[in-house]
Amino acid sequence: MTVARIGRRAINTLGAAALLAVWAAAYSPGAAQGGEARRTPPADSNVVRTVTASVEYSTERVAGKQATLAPGEFKVPEGSSAGQFRYRWADPKTGRESDRITATTVYSVTQRRYMSELKDNPNAVLPPGDYKLVVGGLPGAIGTLTYRLMPQTDPADPPSPPGPPGQSGDRIIDVETWLVKPTTEYNPKFKATYVVRQGKVTGTVDQLVESPNYGNGITADPMPYKGTFVGRIEGNVITGKWEEEILPHKMRFPPPKNTKFPAYDRTDSSTLKYEIRLVLNPDGSVSQTCKGTGETRLEWGPTAPDWDGHKSSTQTFTIEVPGEHVPDPLTGRWKERSAPRSAGGPVKP
Repeated sequence: MTVARIGRRAINTLGAAALLAVWAAAYSPGAAQGGEARRTPPADSNVVRTVTASVEYSTERVAGKQATLAPGEFKVPEGSSAGQFRYRWADPKTGRESDRITATTVYSVTQRRYMSELKDNPNAVLPPGDYKLVVGGLPGAIGTLTYRLMPQTDPADPPSPPGPPGQSGDRIIDVETWLVKPTTEYNPKFKATYVVRQGKVTGTVDQLVESPNYGNGITADPMPYKGTFVGRIEGNVITGKWEEEILPHKMRFPPPKNTKFPAYDRTDSSTLKYEIRLVLNPDGSVSQTCKGTGETRLEWGPTAPDWDGHKSSTQTFTIEVPGEHVPDPLTGRWKERSAPRSAGGPVKP
């Protein structure tokens, strides 16, 4: 399946993620932007503070309905730290709910990374800095984070580089992958960062990927990806599971030919779960296989034709590389960052 062979009907009835699954086996997220700043008063551990983020419809009605992210911004002032976190997320359109803080729930503007240490860790604290609460889902989804400010007893950690947090002795590995034999000119490069610690591996992806050129007057916004990885390393081979989201992004369609329908739009979002086997070759190249599933949610704008009798739908798809449409594993390159090492740390394969 290639863009050149995909008809308009297929593009209308499938999400971009399903159409591009043959390329994008390593989907990654984009950092959210926007939202209203919330100023925090001086630390008082008796006060419970609340920050809210949501997925909303755009107030612009000219081009039709559009989902936009509204992250919640909050600040931990100097001399304070934030802790005792409680989180609640709900998506009324799908009925899904969660009280779990993930590795990509809170983004540090100051440190330019997701605060993955908050994942499933009730004792985690945030140092002084500016932060964003980020949520995904369909329009109407909302997440609320409560926390308390406490006097800071230890000096704040210095800002860290983008990617998962590293400690002395960790290996931090940046990987970029793409197709060996693309069937069209569209062959995006997907980026991920892995942290190796005592044989265990965690990872994140945070990327805004350009959509393909569909032609025929169809345009699409870049696709924002975010996700986390958990796995292990044996020798020079990383194995494990990615869990990712493609946050809401918009496609625009011209008026269908030979009809009275006007131009219209659609908002897509997706979730993906897949296993990988990533080989880090000594020459700096990589080979990666992927296998899993995904789900795409489609929301049509108010001027869209009534495709199949509804204005929203859900599509599932498989991710398999190599597979029917992609005969070879993904290729690419890897590079290990320079980082402090403890004595006797692992060596580069």
